[in-house]
Order: sequence, then structure tokens, then C-alpha cells
Amino acid sequence: MIEAAPQRATPGLRKRRWPAPRIGLAVAALVAAAAGAAAWRSETPLSALPHGPVLDRAVARGVLRVGVRSYPRPAPPEAPTPPEPDSFDATLAARLAASLGVRLELVGLASEAQTAALRQGEVDVLFAGVPESRAPEGVAIAPGDYSPGRGMVVALRKGRIQDTTALRGATVCAGEGSSYARTVSSRYGAVPKRYPSGVHAVSAFMAGECAALVEDAEVLERLLQDEQWRFYRPLVSALDAADGAGVRLPEGDAASRDYLSAALRRWESDGTLDRARIARGGNLRLEIAQLRDGLVCHS
Repeated sequence: MIEAAPQRATPGLRKRRWPAPRIGLAVAALVAAAAGAAAWRSETPLSALPHGPVLDRAVARGVLRVGVRSYPRPAPPEAPTPPEPDSFDATLAARLAASLGVRLELVGLASEAQTAALRQGEVDVLFAGVPESRAPEGVAIAPGDYSPGRGMVVALRKGRIQDTTALRGATVCAGEGSSYARTVSSRYGAVPKRYPSGVHAVSAFMAGECAALVEDAEVLERLLQDEQWRFYRPLVSALDAADGAGVRLPEGDAASRDYLSAALRRWESDGTLDRARIARGGNLRLEIAQLRDGLVCHS
């Protein structure tokens, strides 16, 4: 099934590359379903819009290189698995590559390696969740909503966090690139503690590493119905995602930035973002169930 082995990661940077077959059947099926869904709800097809040097180079190369989040899935303690692409990032990357008519290469990047990868041309664009702060020098962010939906904050029923005022200065577990981490910080004064993925954040929260957990509300609402989660309760039930998109590219290419922004608007209007978010939630719930079965998160 795997047509090419991923390159070995640079120690400490958690960098991996996957050609298109590595994004997995679930992601491929979602992309195919989204592509077959009727319409972009625009008179001009996305593929017909102009793009600038960044995307032109990808078209000339025939391959779009997209930096994404990646993390090892839960596995037996004695048999850790290699990192795999985040399904949400991979789905949207595949949709972008399809709009350009090129093959896709996913590059797994740790957060500390993302800016350098863009500046040095290792990736064309970055789909890796919402950044923690403003884009650094040399990096641009395409305007648009990268991660729609609402978040939720949960805490122990009988813990020290009984209301939102107690969140000030408290640590809150969050997955890397979480679109809700910045909101819980700015609104309640909480201190997000970031983990490689949502499942890592859930595992850390249940192990007592944080006072609260922030995640997609749809995921947590279902988890709270499980017997294992009877000790937790919602603290905030409708948390807005942070302002600002998560699609980044090198500075100085307004045309490619506008193309990416148009893609985000199109994906929001045609339901692509919502379908990708729902699929991510399903994957996350499955991974959390595997923790219950005795598998562990390897970092």
C-alpha cells in the first residue's frame, strides 16, 4: 500500500515527508466525496483564479509541498508508531493540490521548524492549525477561517476549577495548532499547554498535567457521555475559534495569498471545512478510545 518510504526525520524537529498515498484511505475518501459535492458556489472555478510565484512554482514542478502537523497515533508501549499527518491538514492540502492539478507531498513539521521551512523553500505553503501568535517576519497568513466550529473547556467536577474566573493563570491542555487555545488565553487568562495533537492533550489532561482541557465541542460532548468521563464537566460550552487563518506562505506573494484566501472562503461555503472538522473529530474519538484499550501516546 505504501509506495515510498518517508524520509528520516531530523532529530528534534519531527519532520517527515509523505507522497499522496500516505495521507490514508479515510482522507482520500473525504476528498473524493467533497470534490463530488456540487459546487464551489462561485461563477469562477477556483482552478481558474490567478496565482502568484509560490503556487506557480508548484504547478511548474507538478508537486505541491505542504507542511502539516503530524503525530504518532496511540500504540502499544513496546511498539511506537511513526508520526502520521494530521487528517484535517491533509484533507485541505489534498483539496488545494487538486485545484492546482498537481500531486501532493505532505511534510510533517514540528512547530519550531515551520517558519524556517517556509523561508528556506522546503514547503510551498503551511497547513498546520492556527498559529500561536502573529506571523513572524518573512511569513504571510492568508485571510480566512481555517477551523470553523466551537470549542469547549472541561475540568474535573470536584477540582479546583469550578468557574471561569479560576482559569486565570491555570494551565489548559491543548493540541498543537488548536484554534481555541488563543481564545481561552485572551478571554480567561488561562495558560495553554500545547501537545503534539488533540489525543496527546486529552491523554495529558486525564493524567492530571493540566487543570482543564480545550478541544472541539463536538468531540468533548460525545466523550462526556462515556462512563469514563463522569468525573469531568463542561466549564465553557461555546468557545469561539481564534481570529486569523492558519494557512501560511512566504511573504511577498499577494496573488498566491489571495488564491489561498479564496480557497478558504470556498471551502467554508461548500462545506469542505465542516466535513474535514467532523472527520477529524471522528478520528480523535477513535484514538481516545484506543487509550482506554491500553494503548499509549508516544511523543
